[in-house]
Amino acid sequence: MERRIRLRRSKDVERVRKEGQAWHHPLLVLLAAPNAEGRTRIGVLAGRRVGKAVARNRARRLLREAARRLYPHLAPGWDLLLIARPPIVEVKEPQVEEALGQLAREAGLLVGKET
Repeated sequence: MERRIRLRRSKDVERVRKEGQAWHHPLLVLLAAPNAEGRTRIGVLAGRRVGKAVARNRARRLLREAARRLYPHLAPGWDLLLIARPPIVEVKEPQVEEALGQLAREAGLLVGKET
């Protein structure tokens, strides 16, 4: 994922956690909050509940790749936080992409493409 579309500052992540609305799936949680910028930014989290370092890194890679593929179809002006849940390490990339697409559709964040 390109650096300009990543949610990097901890105060931005905290703002999304406090003000954002959440959508849940067994593989991940999507938190979304509007921002003042003209583009959508995405942050990815995988806590220790997901597993040891290797499992957390895999979870983050899966989420980043799913977000990268979905990004052109996301509405601008949102800060998104993707939080991995433990079952994510047991599935393949297409299931993660499908789960993220489903949550984005539920949240009303997709424009142009129905995933």
